[in-house]
Amino acid sequence: MDAIETRARELLDNELRKLGLHEDAHHVGCGADLDRNDQAAINAIAAALTPPDEPDQALLVSMAMLIYHGFGMLTPEQKHSQLREMRKLWDEVMGRGYYSPDNRERYVAMLTARPEVP
Repeated sequence: MDAIETRARELLDNELRKLGLHEDAHHVGCGADLDRNDQAAINAIAAALTPPDEPDQALLVSMAMLIYHGFGMLTPEQKHSQLREMRKLWDEVMGRGYYSPDNRERYVAMLTARPEVP
């Protein structure tokens, strides 16, 4: 069971408990095999939680314009370069870049690190 399916089960478990369906919630939450209705609900929730494979190009343009307000004035080559950089940022946010939970502490440590004084 991957992280998205696990999260989908947690969400469905919580909603079933809100409805007072504690036995059904336990069945969903414990990782047991599901009936068709519960599996359909898990599939729908997992699909909603799954990030897209590719970013919307308009989103990348919007990101570029936010960082560089003169984006519209750039040459096609410069725009393409900016969009490549925005794609890197998008990949990072989507968990496909350099960051991973394994190296989180290293990045957090960079916030408190100070340069050495000669």
